[in-house]
Amino acid sequence: MRSSALAFGAMILLAGAAQADGFQTTVTPVQPGPTGWQFRFTPYAWLAWSEGDAVVRGRDFKVSATPADVLEHLNFAWMSYQEARRGAITLFSDVIYGNVSNSDSFVTSGMFSPSVSGTVGAALSADFRFWIVEAGFMYETNRYKWGSSAAETDTTLDLLAGVRYWRQKLDVDLALAGTMNVDGLVVSGATAVARSGGVDWFDPFIGARLTHTTAPGQQIMLRGDFGGFGIGSQFTWQLLGTYTSYLGTHAGIDFDAYLGYKALSVDYDRGNGIDRYEFDVIQHGPVIGLTGTF
Repeated sequence: MRSSALAFGAMILLAGAAQADGFQTTVTPVQPGPTGWQFRFTPYAWLAWSEGDAVVRGRDFKVSATPADVLEHLNFAWMSYQEARRGAITLFSDVIYGNVSNSDSFVTSGMFSPSVSGTVGAALSADFRFWIVEAGFMYETNRYKWGSSAAETDTTLDLLAGVRYWRQKLDVDLALAGTMNVDGLVVSGATAVARSGGVDWFDPFIGARLTHTTAPGQQIMLRGDFGGFGIGSQFTWQLLGTYTSYLGTHAGIDFDAYLGYKALSVDYDRGNGIDRYEFDVIQHGPVIGLTGTF
């Protein structure tokens, strides 16, 4: 299964960090704000490469797009992370929406399909609309103290669990071919359209987050999760690493900026024949965001 070893490797690294020697282990949750809760809101941008395979109406396609390809045909996008923390408990959500239309590069080629007889015409363009919405909770299990009391930094370990909701609609315009089977396709002039319709599913996931404060206002974070388990997708995993720096305070809100790298993979399939839909794709690329804490 594509890149599953990376996901499990990240989990092993996170678990291994929790067992490292040479520093003190305590359970000392962060102090809540005046109302008992601390809130964070982070709008961000993710410039991702998309690579993998898709099946729409039983026809196989190759997915390959760069951030430049996506930005050129992007109609609208929204990405934000929300977090509420009280003591050792954190509630979080992440919302991603994208609308890419008339892209002549998102789907690069059509191929023969074992589930539908006849040829597949060349892919001319694609429209892709999607939601990725996750929600869950974390629990701080340990806080590790480093260095002397005068110059002490800390590392925290949070275990997490949640659910990721996916909704997709992928339409591919195909050039008509002489021996093309048009079953399940919408024919218009010299083209045929393979339309997935709305496809959605839920993936449960588990994981961990490791956060290390290198100096006051400076922080490194590594998060990993995996899931699906055949309940929604066959398998899904996510890795995120960021470096955060404090910018300042305005109107009682602390502002931080972060830069990092994010990878998200999913392997989903359903149906047979002309009703077959698959999405086995990894998206990965740099991510930048601005966080307000209050």
